[in-house]
Amino acid sequence: MNSSPDSGGGDIGGFPYILGISVGILFLLTTLTITTYLCTRTTVPPPNRRLPQGGRRDFVVDFVQGLEDEVINGYPKILYSEAKLERKLESAATNGCSICLVDYKDDDVLRLLPDCGHLFHCGCIDPWLRLNPSCPVCRTSPVPTPISTPLAEVIPLAVGRS
Repeated sequence: MNSSPDSGGGDIGGFPYILGISVGILFLLTTLTITTYLCTRTTVPPPNRRLPQGGRRDFVVDFVQGLEDEVINGYPKILYSEAKLERKLESAATNGCSICLVDYKDDDVLRLLPDCGHLFHCGCIDPWLRLNPSCPVCRTSPVPTPISTPLAEVIPLAVGRS
């Protein structure tokens, strides 16, 4: 009897260990995948059918409100051909609307934003301003602030005293 390990009798003693390790790794990966899925999925709670006592819901809604149509219609409209002549191609040099990315034609009616001077197609900027109160290029808000800043109040007083 030759019982040396080098004999060609085959070493099947390592096969159960390899099979056990493979099944263990597969089980671990499956467990991690299922745990990750269960932890990261989002569920939408069912809506409350009844209001709490007092008939009020207390919650805060945070959203950005755009401009009203009266304010938007108060911004000047100008033909692109006139804008090229008045501005001498300084801001009209891009020749295109930043919203729809279409080049301006000489007969296009554009809306001029008063604070920043950017031009847009009326059909592009009007819906934008109804949703967003700022210029889509520079984010300057064309809405006047209702409260004057303290610095604006101090400067005229200082100028009047000197």
